[in-house]
Amino acid sequence: MAVERLQPVASPKTPKGRGSKESLLRAARTVFGRSGFAASRVADIAAEAGMSNGAFYRYYTDKREALVELMAELLDGLFDQSRARWNPGDAIESVVISTERYFRYYEDNADLFRVLHETAQTDPEIEAMQAERRRTFHDRITRMARKGIERGLIRPSLDPELSAAFLGGMTEHYAYTRFVLHRYPEREIHEVSRELANFWAHGALA
Repeated sequence: MAVERLQPVASPKTPKGRGSKESLLRAARTVFGRSGFAASRVADIAAEAGMSNGAFYRYYTDKREALVELMAELLDGLFDQSRARWNPGDAIESVVISTERYFRYYEDNADLFRVLHETAQTDPEIEAMQAERRRTFHDRITRMARKGIERGLIRPSLDPELSAAFLGGMTEHYAYTRFVLHRYPEREIHEVSRELANFWAHGALA
């Protein structure tokens, strides 16, 4: 299904303009994180940045355009920050490192992940962005599982794609439930990461 995309306002050409746009984007993050997207107004964002409504519209078509930019940054950052080199000598440690980085990034940006969950329910473009990032995570874990099978570290009967879906689903659900909803115990993140990796590995490793 094609997703209609906003046509952004032309990018600022001067350092001052770029600084003003960045200030507005940071203000949008603060306001969205504090109030949620639906309850936030352009006037709230402009006030947070110490600017006028007119200044906001100089750089953004509406508050949704700022939202899309923030969500793209958030999801790109999650993928990049949770990357870990595959260590064939210690498969579990590779999963632990990647999972811990994922959790720490999620914790640091829990306000925006709450906004992501809110807006993905009703905005097709945001939902498509989230689905695409899930796919890239899924592909990365699938490649890791296949390497493990090739090297005899993971049982050959394992379905790499299903295994990737299970690991990714457990990680994402735990992060959202703990850091956004605050419904899981406040355990040390490294230990949680190791427990999750071990739980997954007992069904995966040879």
